Amino acid sequence: MNFKSLLILCLISFYGLQTDAQNRIIGSEFYIHLEQIDGIWWLLVNADGEKFISTGMNHMADYIRFAPHNHDFWSEKFGGDILSNDKVNWHAEHAIKKWMDQTAKDHKDYHFNTIAFHRPMQLPDVYFNELGIYYLGKIKTAQIHANRVRKLGVKFPDVFSAEFKKHAESVSKNYCSKHKGSKYLIGYTYDDLPSYSFEVYNKRLKYSKKDKNGLEFHPWVLDLINVDQMTAGKQVWIDILKEHYSSPQHVALNYNLNAYSWKEIAQISNWKRPDNIEKWIADQTEMSKRIIEKWHQINRDAILKYDPNHLILGDKISCHGNGHPDWVYEIAGKYVDVLLIQDFEFFKPSHVKKLNRFYKLSGKPILNGDHAYGYTTPEMEKAKGIPVESHAAIGEEYTTYLKGIMNLPYMVGWLYCGYLEQWKGGNLDNTGKQQTGMFDPFGNPRSDALEQVKKANKEAILWHENAGKNDLEFSKRNLKY
Repeated sequence: MNFKSLLILCLISFYGLQTDAQNRIIGSEFYIHLEQIDGIWWLLVNADGEKFISTGMNHMADYIRFAPHNHDFWSEKFGGDILSNDKVNWHAEHAIKKWMDQTAKDHKDYHFNTIAFHRPMQLPDVYFNELGIYYLGKIKTAQIHANRVRKLGVKFPDVFSAEFKKHAESVSKNYCSKHKGSKYLIGYTYDDLPSYSFEVYNKRLKYSKKDKNGLEFHPWVLDLINVDQMTAGKQVWIDILKEHYSSPQHVALNYNLNAYSWKEIAQISNWKRPDNIEKWIADQTEMSKRIIEKWHQINRDAILKYDPNHLILGDKISCHGNGHPDWVYEIAGKYVDVLLIQDFEFFKPSHVKKLNRFYKLSGKPILNGDHAYGYTTPEMEKAKGIPVESHAAIGEEYTTYLKGIMNLPYMVGWLYCGYLEQWKGGNLDNTGKQQTGMFDPFGNPRSDALEQVKKANKEAILWHENAGKNDLEFSKRNLKY
């Protein structure tokens, strides 16, 4: 065993991640489920014990497939009725299925096996069962990404209300009932990069004890407390204040309120940033904890009511930088079967340390659901992902990362970002960058990357069977992202 492998084992041991040889099972053995075998977590296809590691490509997106520079090409290939006024016609079932056929073929040709999180909600994804490719289900009971909530002009949900529970059950009934018997469904996901914690929301404001002027209320908390009636969510806020302050007068003093009783405190509908920042953060943190716990509980219960057979992955959690506070992973771990994360990083000891932390806190196996290395081609302005110098470099880093995480007994896969490249002139997401990809916009494989990727994907199971014993190679690139 070389020094690098020894270092990984030491990190694993240090974080308390050694497991005994007793097997654990999560989920239904007759569908895709989790099993910990001799200390290593696996996704298993069925009760016969067929193992797989989830690998796939994100962004099966209509705005990338049908951009100004390639929409005529794909319209002709899939059928002219797939587009109507330059927008996808979701009623063109035959053409939509040809699009899905092409996507499944591109995955299988290079030993990817999973249709990932980022794809249109309108796709008839039960069809992936016929195509014989694994996929993640998508439940959308509410928007909880702060920027998207504000952009759409909606509010965060009051997860404590009877209305939200009823809505979640309705969404689950409509979606999960169709997928209950799906052979290739891995499990259910919710929202993308949710706004869970005060710290992550205010990260852009560079919060420190010396610089507090830019801090804002967490918007989910604000939407629940800035109401002029006693809702279920506001009642939770009042209960927290009663726990944190000895009297309503102390609340009023800190928050600069003209109120002298709990009844008057409850009538406040315009909460402002108070004088005592530390107490304010403590109030919000407790409120956020209760919101996130209820969010996960309601969604999980609603799903299991209509589909007790499949796994639950929950939200795709942003883990960039230091990630969220510990309590986020502890709460999520109580309600998900797999911790679905997004973390863009070279495979280095610091990344292993971070993954170890997430596993220790959540107690659940981890799937990195979104992560990329980006090469900016001449047809692009700036590619998403950790920048590297060529497509060949993407293949090198892909191999290094996949082999590295397969040496961690709790990792069950990686979904790469992304599938098709974007070129100049198309719509962009909120990063303002073009999507990097394993294929160009016309479906031509980036072979310098993909031939290496194919070999790595084929080796993933063998690498994971030897988790903790493989000779490791950390990334040799020292670029900062």
